[in-house]
Amino acid sequence: MSTYFEPDNQEELLFAHKLRNKLNAASATLDKDTAERLFAARQAALARHTNTAGVLSLAGFGRNAMNFGADYLRPMLAALALLAFIFCGDYFGSIEHISELEEVDSGLLADDLPINAYLDRGFDTWLSSSAQR
Repeated sequence: MSTYFEPDNQEELLFAHKLRNKLNAASATLDKDTAERLFAARQAALARHTNTAGVLSLAGFGRNAMNFGADYLRPMLAALALLAFIFCGDYFGSIEHISELEEVDSGLLADDLPINAYLDRGFDTWLSSSAQR
């Protein structure tokens, strides 16, 4: 008889064996109709039971690796995608800012202002106010 119960420790295994023995002993005293209904219910339950023994098990390593992948890999991938999205947004935002600065610099260099205008202290204030308009 194959068992479908896989206990985590010895106490659970001992409890499962005692429970099975008591159920087997009690089933001997059942009438025929009840035993047949229990057998049919057990067969129906076994038909719906999904078998998990297909997972590689290398002394538990395969199952643990699969659980690790399911539990930790998805959130890590989501975090990496979020970081990539933030990085790309910052990168393209800085490119836009640099192109605005290039526009101002090109305008200043193409202007016919004398060099003394660039050295004037109020020129920075005028430049920042005109860039905001």
